[in-house]
Amino acid sequence: MIFENITLSIIFLFIISVLLVFGYYQNKSNAIFSENNFNPNFLNSLFKDGNFQFIRFKKILIYLSFFMLAFSISGLKMGTTVRPVERKGIDIIFCIDVSKSMDAEDINPSRIDKVKFEINKIINELSGDRIGIVVFSGSNFLYLPLTMDYDAAKLFVKSIDTDMISLNGTAIAQALDTSINSLSKDDKQEKMIFLFSDGEDHSNDSIEAIKSQLTDDVTIHVIGIGSVAGSLIPVSTAESKAFLKDSSGELVMTKLDEKFLINISEIGKGNFLRVSGNESVSDPIINIINTGEESLISSYEFSDYDYKYQYPLFFAILFLFVSYILPTGNRRIWKYFW
Repeated sequence: MIFENITLSIIFLFIISVLLVFGYYQNKSNAIFSENNFNPNFLNSLFKDGNFQFIRFKKILIYLSFFMLAFSISGLKMGTTVRPVERKGIDIIFCIDVSKSMDAEDINPSRIDKVKFEINKIINELSGDRIGIVVFSGSNFLYLPLTMDYDAAKLFVKSIDTDMISLNGTAIAQALDTSINSLSKDDKQEKMIFLFSDGEDHSNDSIEAIKSQLTDDVTIHVIGIGSVAGSLIPVSTAESKAFLKDSSGELVMTKLDEKFLINISEIGKGNFLRVSGNESVSDPIINIINTGEESLISSYEFSDYDYKYQYPLFFAILFLFVSYILPTGNRRIWKYFW
């Protein structure tokens, strides 16, 4: 589903909203039904046969008709056919650390927000590559299977936060295993994993586990997120901003474990990049992707789009018609509401 004239639709809704707000404040300023302005006997006679519920419902119908009309103006189109397509590209998995340490603010505005910003920039430069997302903390899961739908991918990236997984920890080895298993099994297809993490993995056997998972057709590139000096981990409370404490009541300091992450990149025959400030890694990552050996990738997409503006237009006319024929009882009060 796509919109061909979304800008025109937004302008229309803005104009209607301005008119409605203007009308609301104008009616409010008139205060025509204030008990101070009218005799109670006059009000009783005025509303004797009137029905406030019908009047309110008529207004709602008219507002809905405006909305449906804007929807129609937007040029709604929907794909009527799904067809297989083949494009040249590579398979990419973004493996993203969503543990609580990624809330640290040694990188502005936070580590996790910086990761999301960089990945969005990368997606905007892709063409023909399939991308997927694995998120991990103490556990992990495939958040977005391989797809060429970049708009959908950016929506998934936007929703990523450190509350996605309740189990605390940073199980990198298991996350990389999920990432590898989420990639194509085609040996001729080049595959890349981009690991975004601060490297605070507290497992003793992570390196050996990663070594046992690797295959020759998968390259692991690692992006270290955070500063070596470290930072406290903010937590939200009802009263004010606080910082995470351990079981003994001491403040938790999170630091980039650069040595561990470099070790992973060497095992994975990839590159190591670091983000410890305002620097961007999107361009180097795009360069890495562009140097990959592209091959044909099969996927599916909608084709043969048809205009569907007539459906919201029909409901717009229907709502206006119903609002016109809907009884309001005493017609004398209608002019005060509309």
